[in-house]
Amino acid sequence: MRTLITLALLALTVTAAEVYKLPGVKRVEKDLYRSGDFYIQTRYCYYYTYGEDAILKWDGFSGTVIWDDDSTCDVKKIFRK
Repeated sequence: MRTLITLALLALTVTAAEVYKLPGVKRVEKDLYRSGDFYIQTRYCYYYTYGEDAILKWDGFSGTVIWDDDSTCDVKKIFRK
């Protein structure tokens, strides 16, 4: 979780994709999901979730959320409110 905080706050650039666990992801509205204190803004994602865990693959500028059923959504950005 500390690595995810560092990623979100400092927007680190990495050469290879990093993989993070997103616990209890909930859909807030169209293209906006929440995991703890973090918000995940997606592109054209229609996946409905009410608290399932997911995986985030992040390359430093964008990424992909992978859901339990192997559905995926492109991630535009991650931020903390």
